Amino acid sequence: MRAVLTDKLIRGLVAKAQPHEPIWDQTLRGFGVRVGDHGGVSFFVMARQRGGGRAPIRLKVGRYPALSLAEARDRGRALLRELQDGTDPRERQAAEQRIAAAKQASRFDVIAEDFIRRHVARARTANAIGLRIRRELIARWGDRAIANVARADVVRMVDEITDRGHPEAARQTFVYARRLFHWAVTRDLLQHAPTDHLDVKDLVGAKKIRQRLLTENELKLIWRAAAETSYPEGPYVQLLLLLGVRRSELGQAMWSEVDLERALWTIGPQRMKSDEGHTVPLPPRAVAILRPLPRFVSGYVFTARGSRPLNDFGAVKLRLDQRVTALNGGQPLEAWTFHDCRRAFRTGLSTLGVAPHIAELCLAHRQPGLARTYDLHRFDEEKRHALNAWAARLLAIVEPSPDKVVALRQVT
Repeated sequence: MRAVLTDKLIRGLVAKAQPHEPIWDQTLRGFGVRVGDHGGVSFFVMARQRGGGRAPIRLKVGRYPALSLAEARDRGRALLRELQDGTDPRERQAAEQRIAAAKQASRFDVIAEDFIRRHVARARTANAIGLRIRRELIARWGDRAIANVARADVVRMVDEITDRGHPEAARQTFVYARRLFHWAVTRDLLQHAPTDHLDVKDLVGAKKIRQRLLTENELKLIWRAAAETSYPEGPYVQLLLLLGVRRSELGQAMWSEVDLERALWTIGPQRMKSDEGHTVPLPPRAVAILRPLPRFVSGYVFTARGSRPLNDFGAVKLRLDQRVTALNGGQPLEAWTFHDCRRAFRTGLSTLGVAPHIAELCLAHRQPGLARTYDLHRFDEEKRHALNAWAARLLAIVEPSPDKVVALRQVT
């Protein structure tokens, strides 16, 4: 059937919504419209390719009303012109799709997300690493081809983060960038890594060993501020001071790991930096802090929203610092981190005369040298003694017993 295709005719076909034989346009030879079995109206072209086979090629143009008649006729005319010029639009479109797919696959953001999924996801701090890669690397270079990220771009990135006053963050970001680029090289996604021949020491400087030790007065202020702060921040910080664990180890703690009756917390190897399990004997005060805490379906000991572990440590510390400053007469403490609680714990153990290898085991550090291979004793009782001794020392600092008051007899 042939007819001059008009908007009125197309609307009539839509209204009937019944299968109809193809209607060929008398205005544009080789262009037509058809109604499918379910009433859908679509446009098509059909013609022989110059230099091709004898059989005509039928090509879809689009569906109505997503594509108007005027737009469909323009597209149909372009497709017919290609066939007339000896080009098969299907082959052209396939080539364009291959080029687009290759371009998409080479984008930095696509490769970086694949790196996060395949490589970073296995890391203990996967969430933090993934967040930094997205915030600092993908945000800068996401829409570029990874091969177009130059060494100068890496240097500029490190300088920008350092200039914001975060040299350690710049160092960590460089390390993650270097791992990402080398991962891409090993997968033949990149010929050379732009981080090659770059030394982070030259960019940021040598890493400074942190030696900040919290004073007794600072321990008192932090403990008191935590005691006056509600769940989860308050008990979380008190346990950091008591147990000497890493902030993420405590933040991701599960009730299934904690045995309050045996006063023991057992952390699986998948959550430890050393990839080895760790047991933490709980001093009586730690048990007393844990026992009344709320229980959630998620099973996390500390959670701000119920379904996820506590991980916004910056916000936790910000709120705690505000309370510490208020308790200190408006004077903030010298800059400190949650990791300083761990240093105070380790230094305290040495002060108490705890053997160095026991103190290191309390921190979940591996035994040095051959001892790791031949000495498989767990030292659980020694660790319990050490943690109880530190808890007693800490409580004597932060909650000292009131001085004895002696009533004096009045002299007559």
